Amino acid sequence: MRVFAIAAMLATTAMAESFSGHWEGAIQIPEHEFAISVDMAKDAAGAWIGSMSVLKSSSIDVPVARIAVEGKTIRFSANLPEEALFEGALSDDDRVVSGKASSRQGDAPFRMERKGEAEVKIPPASTALPREFAGEWEASLAGKILKMKLAAGDDGKARGVLITGDGLEIPASTVAIRAGELRLEARAVSGAFSGRLSESEIAGEWVQGDQKLELRFHRR
Repeated sequence: MRVFAIAAMLATTAMAESFSGHWEGAIQIPEHEFAISVDMAKDAAGAWIGSMSVLKSSSIDVPVARIAVEGKTIRFSANLPEEALFEGALSDDDRVVSGKASSRQGDAPFRMERKGEAEVKIPPASTALPREFAGEWEASLAGKILKMKLAAGDDGKARGVLITGDGLEIPASTVAIRAGELRLEARAVSGAFSGRLSESEIAGEWVQGDQKLELRFHRR
């Protein structure tokens, strides 16, 4: 019985490992496809890590979260820029993952093929959050209010989210604060804000592609 138990454990591990790699495919919605690439692997501690891009969009090298593998089924999420949930099954030859992508907009099928070894693009690590940066901030961007919320996670590291005028929440990939200077990166939209705290204002610049815009966040 012990031999069978070990064999079953090895088989389960092998199936989990078979999701590691670089995958390319598409999310298929009526009359259109969104080309995607996904990289998934295990880190040195054995935890799953991943990054995902929607090609020809601003969602590039977005961190993949909540990766869960059960046999030949995988589930994960990514902000593109709204959160999308993926559930797929691995083909018998371990070369194709197909399934369903779900978001607030609805459900759509997706399919992706293994194309090589994983090259996961991990964002820079966030730093601890100084008390003077914590809270809610507002700025005017293109005539609309852009909100920024900064808070500390359970590990003490800074977490951030941008909220657009139409209510879209864009999580920060990295929030780094050093010597009074904030750098917030949002890979979901290929954007970054760099600014310096002065009294109750964080003044700096938002960069997104070729656009560079001055932003002044004031505490709410």
